[in-house]
Amino acid sequence: MTNARKIIPLPPKPGQPSIFETDGKDPQFLHSVLCQVALPRNPTKDLTFVRTSGKVSIALQAGLLFDGMKMVQQPLPSGTRPRLILLHICSEAVRSQSADIAIGDSVRAFLRELQIDAGGENMRQFRSQMKALAACNMVLGCPSEDGPMTISAKPVERFAAWTTDDDGQYTAWTGRLVLGRQFFETLIEHAVPLEREAIARLKNNALALDCYSWLAHRLCRVRAAGGVRLSWGNLQEQFGTEYASTKDFKKRFLEALKKAVAVYPAAHVDQVRGGLILKPSQPPIARRGVVVALPAPDSKVVPRVEAPKPAARARTFVSDDALDKVRSVAPGWDRQWLLLRYQEWSHGKQAPANIDAAFLGWARRFTKGKPPT
Repeated sequence: MTNARKIIPLPPKPGQPSIFETDGKDPQFLHSVLCQVALPRNPTKDLTFVRTSGKVSIALQAGLLFDGMKMVQQPLPSGTRPRLILLHICSEAVRSQSADIAIGDSVRAFLRELQIDAGGENMRQFRSQMKALAACNMVLGCPSEDGPMTISAKPVERFAAWTTDDDGQYTAWTGRLVLGRQFFETLIEHAVPLEREAIARLKNNALALDCYSWLAHRLCRVRAAGGVRLSWGNLQEQFGTEYASTKDFKKRFLEALKKAVAVYPAAHVDQVRGGLILKPSQPPIARRGVVVALPAPDSKVVPRVEAPKPAARARTFVSDDALDKVRSVAPGWDRQWLLLRYQEWSHGKQAPANIDAAFLGWARRFTKGKPPT
């Protein structure tokens, strides 16, 4: 296409500080839906927010937090801070395989963990945005085998932290939060790995963070050799409903896109007349199978699940591909429930040479002639 222009990445700034200490091999994780439809970028007085991308949609409603004496209305989470918080807690949940996450005794400790300056303004921002995120309700809309599906997926089910000022007396409580069960379960199944250093370089630009996580999730799923074309109207619906004009959105989006491509050099994105073309690209981090251990569907408690010991990892390391294939092996059955049953059945047995084949073979035998449970 003669009128196509390659998106030229912006070079990194010399000496740009990193907020993460990493060897480049330990990824961060984010829920796939949040890679497609992100949180508000600017503060708003509205108490509801909806963003849609194709067949995926997110709806947020600002919630209440108890301050020890009364319920206090919180705003909607917005900007870079709740994005970094979500990346942190999603990553901790995936790595520990637990919905129960320690976040430190104070906002200052939490900021130190993220390697961000714990000065007064950062302290205030993170305290405010953590409360807003903990209080908000989230509804996800996405396609499923049975048609459009609506999931009530409150990110944080329980929150207890930072009840005193950091310059005053600390409480005896350790800061903790528990992810909502639906959010946790779908996160484990649909976590997208992202590079720590990329997030570090984009930490102060919410739109660039959104572009990067979107490209990391989307480009590796493009199959057509000629790519997928998106109009500026499509892109504005997904990323820029807060912009009054398409012209203003296009300018801001291209600036953010260049920064995102700069930290994701494998991304193939062309600007063409009327929009962009996304071309098949390698993900920034090769997707790996994730060890999953979830409760049965009728369980009312989100258990704290410890990370598996190295010796036992092989017998529970079922890849995403195998979880996808189980749909054809056992139509109508809940994949995560079958995975849990398989883990119970295989506990104590010698690890098979091919865990995916073993899981699929067991699922075929276990479900043969039985109605879905």
